[in-house]
Amino acid sequence: MKIDFLIVGQGLAGSLLAWQLIDRGKRVLVVDRDEAVSSSKVAAGLVTPLAGARFNLPDGFEERLDFARAFYWSLEEKFGETLFHHRRIARLFSRPKEQEAWASRLEKEGERYARFHAPLTIDESKISLPYGGFEMREGGWLDVPAFLELTRQTLLERAAYAIGRVRSGEVEIEESGIRWKNITAAKVIFCEGWRGNRNHFFDWVPMNPAAGDILELNIPDLADEGRIISKGSWLIPIGGGRFRAGSTYHHRDHEAETNAAGADEVLAKVRVITRVPATVLQHRSAIRPIIRRSQIFMGLHPAHPQVAFFNGLGSKGVVNGPWHADRLADHLVSGIPLPEEADLRRNLL
Repeated sequence: MKIDFLIVGQGLAGSLLAWQLIDRGKRVLVVDRDEAVSSSKVAAGLVTPLAGARFNLPDGFEERLDFARAFYWSLEEKFGETLFHHRRIARLFSRPKEQEAWASRLEKEGERYARFHAPLTIDESKISLPYGGFEMREGGWLDVPAFLELTRQTLLERAAYAIGRVRSGEVEIEESGIRWKNITAAKVIFCEGWRGNRNHFFDWVPMNPAAGDILELNIPDLADEGRIISKGSWLIPIGGGRFRAGSTYHHRDHEAETNAAGADEVLAKVRVITRVPATVLQHRSAIRPIIRRSQIFMGLHPAHPQVAFFNGLGSKGVVNGPWHADRLADHLVSGIPLPEEADLRRNLL
């Protein structure tokens, strides 16, 4: 079987790249382990424009946000499914220093920030608001499992998906491309999430995986709250008084396992937001792929241009992923240079 690109992994990175390569008329095969639990399948899919205690708005964020929305909207229109849920975010300050940081941002960059904030009104009998807050515009969440399943079904219809494991030692480098079993391709792209440096091509990539726990809660007293609530952690309304809540962050490089300590940690964070009763309906845990300072890295292997890498999407992958997948596809197909800050060979060699 001869194809243009072999993609290893059908998480968020592999799925986004597959769409971009297909849009460029390329024949792909995506090989995935089809695991029940993965970081992409467990991910909250949050879009929070103003992140962290300093409310940083990264350079180029607006472009990447608009690109991501256009990408998800195009799939929704084509397939008649809802993937991205637009929600404002009730961003609550955790301490006086956050109030000060926010005031400083508005003073210095008020014009740029105007797109992303509005006054906050919230029921303080249910929500803890000792230091105030604001309402964040342009937020929401992507139903990542639904997006992955839509991608998988589309790939299956194109005979472009297979369940399996691609071991790097089985990939043969040839002058015109690569060979894996009975597959020949111009290039192979490894999109393996937290296992990204567990093959001999990229064992030098400094990955530092982190496990995270997410709960699904029933909170009837907040059933009328349609916004995401953020205060050191987050609550995502998913309907009928149910919320996703998270998350924890623990570095370890083995398979994720749910345990009572992880659930208790998330519940403790939820109680900082609200004291109304909450019942745990589900507890999931997965390993996040993290490279160095939570950066996205992609590009060609320094010694084998037939082999490529796309990884590190992290917690902001829903926004950053589509834009970076588009740039990587341009690089793989047309040789257009990658963004310098994400170029694997410029940053990790």
